[in-house]
This record gives sequence, structure tokens and C-alpha cells, in this order.
Amino acid sequence: MIFMDIVSWEPEESARVGEIFSTFEYPEGMKVIDEWIDLSGCRTFIIYETDDPEAYMASIQPFMELCWFETFPIMRAGEYMQKFQALAEKLGESGASAPEYEEVFEEENEEIIEHIEGLEKRIQRLEHHSFIQQEDTT
Repeated sequence: MIFMDIVSWEPEESARVGEIFSTFEYPEGMKVIDEWIDLSGCRTFIIYETDDPEAYMASIQPFMELCWFETFPIMRAGEYMQKFQALAEKLGESGASAPEYEEVFEEENEEIIEHIEGLEKRIQRLEHHSFIQQEDTT
């Protein structure tokens, strides 16, 4: 599955993040599609493909104490529209009612839901095993 990470850090950590990133290599099992830097600073966007939770965890480990990660499953808009159109046509041919639509929609999106649940579990494990203490600012 394809994911996008938005990785952010505090301005004072920019030099440390740059040092780590300059020698960083993505782990096996992670195919990086593209990377962008926010020109206003302190944020990068990474598009990659992986089905390996260990590769994902290994990719963020060096940056855990410096950065925040937002991870999203993504799909090209054209591909999404094709899948959506196929689903709409399938429902139109069967004359599906709202409950039937929900059932078909759930079947079509089962893989995406499984990946999201996997990401949630990864995040919980990372939070549980992290040695980093976040200061409570509330």
C-alpha cells in the first residue's frame, strides 16, 4: 500500500534532523516514491510503498526524539475515481439500497481498513516502547 508521511520538527532541531537525514538510508521493504521539503521550513513529505510494519518502524526510529509523524494511506486520484466508479456501477446494476451499498462499500475497502488498523497498532506500539517523555504543556 502507498502512504504519505508528513514529518515535522521544531526549528531548533533542524541541524540535528539534517545530520541524521544526510546519512539515513531507508530500510529494505520500503520503496520511496518521492520526497518534498516545505520551503517555509521544518517539515517534509514522504510518499512510499510498504506492507512491512517493521520497515516502517525502522524508518522512523532515528527521528523519533526529534520529529512528529503523521501517516496516511493514499491513492492516486484517478485510481480512486476508477474504483469509486466501478463500485457505483456495480451498485447501479444491482439497484442496491442504502444498506446494500454499505455492505458492498465495506467489502471494497476492507484492504484499506486493514492497513489503517495496522498503522494504528504500529503507532500504539511505538508510543508504548518509546523512551521519549513528552512534557505536558497543558
